[in-house]
Amino acid sequence: MLSRKTYRNLKRKIIIKDLNEELIEISEGFLRYQPHPYESLGAPYKNKSPFYVRKSVLERLKQAVQKLETLKSGYKIKIFDAFRPVEVQKFMIEYDKERIAQERFNKTFQSLQSKEQNEVRDFVQTFWSPISENIELNPPPHSTGAALDLTIVDENGIELDMGTKIDELSELSFSHYFKGSDSIYQKNRELLVEVMTYAGFVQLPTEWWHFSYGDQIWALNESIVSKKKISAKYGLYNLH
Repeated sequence: MLSRKTYRNLKRKIIIKDLNEELIEISEGFLRYQPHPYESLGAPYKNKSPFYVRKSVLERLKQAVQKLETLKSGYKIKIFDAFRPVEVQKFMIEYDKERIAQERFNKTFQSLQSKEQNEVRDFVQTFWSPISENIELNPPPHSTGAALDLTIVDENGIELDMGTKIDELSELSFSHYFKGSDSIYQKNRELLVEVMTYAGFVQLPTEWWHFSYGDQIWALNESIVSKKKISAKYGLYNLH
């Protein structure tokens, strides 16, 4: 796996040629996390719920659902998060900086020394994409409407054990952490990857639950595989 720094440096070089597709709601016909964890914390979603994606992304999500049904009858995809306004991204970064500061040092983030702040900030940004100064050229994946956080539930509605919960800030959350093992975690992750890649999605290396289609992460992966320059289909989606 590429280092986080290398991966992000390559990502920001991907050119965006936005197709300007509208955001479409992932309807309640899909399983969705309710109440939504970030909304419950007070994250500012404005006039959109967390369950919106670009039109073509939704169509590919439907393909993944159909593929899963052919492999495991009764199993379903459960959506944790999708579109995330930049304000929500900022809110959650600050929330986790405070949370990790309390867990590690029993202090507020602002009261930490510079070295400790950098440690907390670096750890949090392993999982949360930082807000770039050139955000139009390098938007957070979820703020494009092209990224999804999700998992699989069995025929009884029980989530498959992936080794961590969604959003766990731990190396165990890295997509390939259990690769090479015969653990149930790896088998369940492989099932998730199979149905999502079948529909054209790309998995984020640091989060087993994160998949995207058409954003810079997707374009970077396509460029590496094809050895050609591939542009992103979706950039920052601004709410009006």
